[in-house]
Amino acid sequence: MKTKTGSSVNNIYQLEGRVPVLKAVPFGLQHILAMFVANLTPITIIAAAGGLSQSKIAVLLQNAMFVAGIATLIQLYPVWKVGSGLPIVMGVSFTFVAVLSTVAVNYGYPTVIGAVLVGGIVEGTIGLLAKYWRRIIAPIVAASVVTAIGFSLFTVGA
Repeated sequence: MKTKTGSSVNNIYQLEGRVPVLKAVPFGLQHILAMFVANLTPITIIAAAGGLSQSKIAVLLQNAMFVAGIATLIQLYPVWKVGSGLPIVMGVSFTFVAVLSTVAVNYGYPTVIGAVLVGGIVEGTIGLLAKYWRRIIAPIVAASVVTAIGFSLFTVGA
């Protein structure tokens, strides 16, 4: 399945691999569709729980896609020590959907925004200090946390 330019479908697993265009287009479309769902669903769930109107949710979704695009470009073209240089699509996380939905229902959407800002600062600080605390957290602890997050999302999915 080689072409004149040396591209092959098997190159999809290589870092600098070239894939034939006829094969790359379906792969790219699949990636885009998966990225849209992953980026838009958490925002829609939390905003709907907070009682936002459809027009406000639409603005949030547009802003999320814009920021995801900027973050993806930063990942692709690193600035200083920020970014991996790999074609990674950045976006929204499902991690806090259950907690933020509860906050939105009980306290309103503005409180969700405040919680995200404070949580982002705390998480960023913890991330900068990762080299110090990473050696004391066993892999089983990290796996348990990820599993607990997954279980907490069962109710959101249902």
